[in-house]
Amino acid sequence: MPFQASILSQAVKNSLSRTAALIDSYGPRLAGSKSCEQAAQEIFTDFEQVCGNSSFEPFQTHPGAFMNFYKINTVIYLIGVVGIYFNLVWLSVLAFTFILAGGFLEFGFYREFYDFLYPAKVCQNVTTQLEPQGEVKQQLIISGHHDSAQILNLLRKHQKLYGLKIVVPDIIFFTALIFSWGWLFSGLLYGNLPVFFLPGKLFLSLGFFLILPKFFTADPHGTPGAGDNLVASMLLVELARLLSMDPGRPGKSALNHTRLLLVSFDAEESGLRGSRAFVKRHRQQLQALPTYMLNIDSIYNVEHLQFLVSDLNGSLALSRELAKECQALAGRAGLPSRLSRMVFGGGSTDAAELAKVGVQATTMLAMPTALVRDGLVYHTVRDTVDAIEPEAVRACLEVACRLAEKLDLAV
Repeated sequence: MPFQASILSQAVKNSLSRTAALIDSYGPRLAGSKSCEQAAQEIFTDFEQVCGNSSFEPFQTHPGAFMNFYKINTVIYLIGVVGIYFNLVWLSVLAFTFILAGGFLEFGFYREFYDFLYPAKVCQNVTTQLEPQGEVKQQLIISGHHDSAQILNLLRKHQKLYGLKIVVPDIIFFTALIFSWGWLFSGLLYGNLPVFFLPGKLFLSLGFFLILPKFFTADPHGTPGAGDNLVASMLLVELARLLSMDPGRPGKSALNHTRLLLVSFDAEESGLRGSRAFVKRHRQQLQALPTYMLNIDSIYNVEHLQFLVSDLNGSLALSRELAKECQALAGRAGLPSRLSRMVFGGGSTDAAELAKVGVQATTMLAMPTALVRDGLVYHTVRDTVDAIEPEAVRACLEVACRLAEKLDLAV
């Protein structure tokens, strides 16, 4: 499915200019906000014009919980330290245990642990599909997300220390957990304080000042969210143009046996709530046929093009076979890329929710993912169109089109 260079160049320009226009019109797009709803409406209209069909898929979630649970954990930690000073061993045990349980569930596994504490809001996934020329034998989902993240205060300054800012508080949390349970068992077994009590008390007291920045992890305001991830939603519109049969046959693609589903998720930045709602709604359809997914997220620099083989903080395997196929297709287009894993603390992408139900999924990224990084615009106010290399957008278009063609020929 070769495309002339001029056609791809125009698709790149369209993606970037449309991204810039929506940001100029609506600004940041926190999940559940009016601006996010307006951006979803624009995507709906674009899908409708290109494909002849488009759908809103509303769902209710609690967007404030995901990034703000750090506030709760910081307060609970302080309660645990107070328990040490008043010799309330059970208070400290419960507080420090609760922190780890809540953290692992809310962030480690993206479960709705603290969600009930925050207001419910309606969000919107936007979908469209192109049917093949012949019998449908498989499905390919290409996706992005249109909501933007809250500004991450930990990235405002000293970005090279970002990894330490994340890891050090977690080490203190684990130390507090071990300390409290050791204190409890020492009292139960020997009837006295453990030998580590005083140094532990001092360490955990001073540790509070290293944990306190976690309370201010997320600014209440949103980022422009150009590379993460509105440009991916605009790419979906251009991919629909590239893969459509012709304007006279809306809703049809040039593929022979592969149904193409284009999905712009909402509330990705709130813990993958949009893709989770999509799976809940479409589970039967997703499992009825062999289904593949290429998720597009965080597109900035073509030199950092990569395909994930694991997700959800490294706890969930994605399709290594599909990731390797994408890497090979990128190579044939002259694009160097690599396979990568999501490390613990790195978060997750929408591919995770679909992989859970058997979809062969990977996520295509184009940003640095090393532990020590600098110059990041991701999750900052600098996440504008100027930070996106046109070559990275072109790479996404080429890989996605080549993947659609390769999968279809293999049926």
